[in-house]
Amino acid sequence: MEPETIIDNKSPINLKRGQELLKGEVAHTYKRINGTKLDAHFLYPEDFLKGEQRTVIVFFHGGKWDQQMIDQFAPQALHFVLRGAVVVLAEYRVSSIHQTTPKESMEDAQSLILWLRENHLAAGIDPQKVIACGAGSGAHIALCAALNADVENNGLFDSRPNALVLYSAIINTAKRTEPYHLFEDKKVAIKTSPSRCIRKNAPPMIFYHGSADQTTAIDEVEQFTKKMRRKKNTCMFYPVPRGTHSFFNFNVNQKSFVQSLESSDRFMADLGYLKDAPEDTFISDYK
Repeated sequence: MEPETIIDNKSPINLKRGQELLKGEVAHTYKRINGTKLDAHFLYPEDFLKGEQRTVIVFFHGGKWDQQMIDQFAPQALHFVLRGAVVVLAEYRVSSIHQTTPKESMEDAQSLILWLRENHLAAGIDPQKVIACGAGSGAHIALCAALNADVENNGLFDSRPNALVLYSAIINTAKRTEPYHLFEDKKVAIKTSPSRCIRKNAPPMIFYHGSADQTTAIDEVEQFTKKMRRKKNTCMFYPVPRGTHSFFNFNVNQKSFVQSLESSDRFMADLGYLKDAPEDTFISDYK
């Protein structure tokens, strides 16, 4: 695997790239709280027709609950739009902008998933085909929505995703971890830590993790997936040799980007959320 080259997410080149990739997105406000407006950024397939209900893939960016990087998953988003899904890039509260903790980020992820289901007819999405994708802290808040005992629920719909695709996931916020200290309420950090919430009947999920990740050790994630499988869950693990915490980003390592994108596409197709991909779709497109 080639050495990873990281481009600053705030560089003018990267910001311009994100803006160009997301031309045509439609923003809808899904939550207003304490003077803050949070938007969901929708991308629709060209052949989408009014009245359809399609699979929706929601992307929660990383940034350790601190930085906002709404367009981090723009390249993956465009791929899945071409594959026929409705794609949403999520805003959620982060400490650098909103002076919040991981708890508020977790709440926003659940609010968005519930809002999507409540508004599925207007949004053109299938409420039983909501896939949550996330990286780092974004993977953490998606996992919490899937595994925590108490999640947002309106009596008709809840905020648990139907499947998850997780990159460089932060899975432990209990004591003696760096994330633990970011929570104002330490009891919440422990109670909601995905590592403490392993259970039966969880949604199917797949983890991609680099062997050189210094945020969460790869062995810890592999052990987590094994424990999930012991509970009879579908929980796949895809190790990335020499991959760092950012291996999956298009502007970091294109080979890893393509491999993880191809694998996640097949994962969704196998679950019935996407049609089977044509032969030789991926590598030739991204070389």
